Amino acid sequence: MSLLVRKELADTAKTFVVKIGTNVLSDDNLALDPKRITQLASQVDALRSAGKRVVLVSSGSIGAGMTLLGLTKRPKDLPHLQAAAATGQAHLIGLYDRAFRQHGYHAAQLLLTNDDFRDRSRYLNIRNTLQTLFEYGSVPIVNENDTVSVDEIRPLNRSVSRTKSGSARSSVTNRSRGSKFSDNDQLAAMVMNLLDEPLLVILSVIDGLYDGDPSSPESKLIPLVKQWDDSLYECVCGDQSSLGTGGMESKLSAVKKAVSVGENVILANGLDDDVLGKIVRGENVGTAFLARGKSIPAWKRWIGFTVTPTGGFLVDAGARKAVVESGKSLLPIGVKEIRGSFEMGEIVSIFDEKGNEFARGVSNYDSGLAHRLKGCREASIAEKLGDVPFTEAIHRDNLVITHFW
Repeated sequence: MSLLVRKELADTAKTFVVKIGTNVLSDDNLALDPKRITQLASQVDALRSAGKRVVLVSSGSIGAGMTLLGLTKRPKDLPHLQAAAATGQAHLIGLYDRAFRQHGYHAAQLLLTNDDFRDRSRYLNIRNTLQTLFEYGSVPIVNENDTVSVDEIRPLNRSVSRTKSGSARSSVTNRSRGSKFSDNDQLAAMVMNLLDEPLLVILSVIDGLYDGDPSSPESKLIPLVKQWDDSLYECVCGDQSSLGTGGMESKLSAVKKAVSVGENVILANGLDDDVLGKIVRGENVGTAFLARGKSIPAWKRWIGFTVTPTGGFLVDAGARKAVVESGKSLLPIGVKEIRGSFEMGEIVSIFDEKGNEFARGVSNYDSGLAHRLKGCREASIAEKLGDVPFTEAIHRDNLVITHFW
């Protein structure tokens, strides 16, 4: 891969959003390793010295809590997982703060849930908080609020073993592609959407994406993905971290979200003591995923890639072509079916005739009115309602294409 491409990825990014997996922060006994945090703080300081803002999306609270509570195995029931997370989070943020104070600044804790991103006002409050923390020179440390949001830490019925390369393997398949706010890989992609000109860096315990099992000598590291393709999921070997909840499939889902809104991603090995330095210098490290097209505005990122849709419109081929190829609004005449129950102003999906989602948008109708108006021309809308409050089911200004492949 051309070093010029790598250098451009680093140089054009104003903010590094760095997701740090649990195993990156753990020692050989799977306990939280304070030395790792100290070393990461030094790397973050180097990024800041290079003029970059940094947000860390850090796992590790459960591992930290296990050590403090004297647990040798990850709890299997939810209350004990939450207790470990609550105990460990305080310790984790304390370690980060002490490490950053050695460089003259503080860590700032942001504990978030999916609802914080779904609600527009709360979403903007997060964005404003991050911007203000940058003004004060603090380093935001983001994690899911596990005491009230349980998607990430819910118990998993699985057995885990280590591969020769140090990565973890699981006997179960990871969560479905495009899953909700289910782990910190997804959280990192959503945090990235809040920021201007970000570079998403996902740190794991393997060197990047391989074309097969990373433990096999026949597998090769993929240094560059110029164009996302869903066939990349075929590279996943069912890996699952021993303490965390994510695996390579989750990371690829986060990557897909990022490149779809026009941002770049680098997946690399967080056990490398200079991995962030190598990235900012434009060196060939890990796997780089290049953005698809231009960056999407923040408002449309929220619509298309942050909020979980509450329902949807299934449309005919003509409507799909008008929306995707001509950038038109979605009109009622092209709607064939209404899915789910939703209110006016909520985010809904747009499906093609095969049931594949290809766009999302803000509905001008509630689901009841949408049922009445599906397939109607504008003149028919006036006859049914007496007036025409909205001629579009979804206006193009409030519509985002989510799938091109």
